[in-house]
Amino acid sequence: MMLHVGERVYWGAPEVIYLEGKITSLNEQKQIAIVHIERATPHSAHLIGSSVPFSADGVKPLSGDSPPGTTDQRRMQRLPPQQMSDDEKIRRTAAVAIHERYGYKLPEEQEKELIDQVAHALNSDTALRTRIIASMDEVLKREF
Repeated sequence: MMLHVGERVYWGAPEVIYLEGKITSLNEQKQIAIVHIERATPHSAHLIGSSVPFSADGVKPLSGDSPPGTTDQRRMQRLPPQQMSDDEKIRRTAAVAIHERYGYKLPEEQEKELIDQVAHALNSDTALRTRIIASMDEVLKREF
């Protein structure tokens, strides 16, 4: 386990669901990291201020600033699950791929063009498209 208590980590992607905070404890035997949530996407903002267990290999160290689309303001009530069309699920998946590869600093037009290219590739593989939509449905249902 290469994580450390006090390290800032994140889980997920802001295009769907994202949680960020500091590791407060580690259980090396069970490979669990307890993270005190400090930032989240709006649909998960009810978790800000709470401590959430994660599989240690499911969180990544945060380098740099928090991504856009996140908040540090706790929401007192949980929002209903996000509703997205299948096309929006594919587009957000494409955006995640581009942001993971290039970050959030590309010029807007170049970013849009790359997302369009990846979305087109995902849409042209019927089996992959079906798996992505099913996975996204599961994530959106859970929303912690």
